[in-house]
Amino acid sequence: MSEVDERAIIESYKFHHIDISKCKQCKEFSCEEACFRGIYEVINKDTIPKCIVVEDREDRCVKCHICTTACKLRAITID
Repeated sequence: MSEVDERAIIESYKFHHIDISKCKQCKEFSCEEACFRGIYEVINKDTIPKCIVVEDREDRCVKCHICTTACKLRAITID
């Protein structure tokens, strides 16, 4: 069995899942920069950062997983 971080706050979309508790620690915003389809946007960069999936763009994802490897905090998972 895998251990689940009880402090994790997972925000789920159709097939993207983002641990926004990890986003709060982010300073690089690499998910936003890595995705060539513009799927992600980081809001509140100056205060408490939060990665979101841009509305109506999730279906453009080709599941290349560049975002999951670019995120140093491993906040993004894709089904």
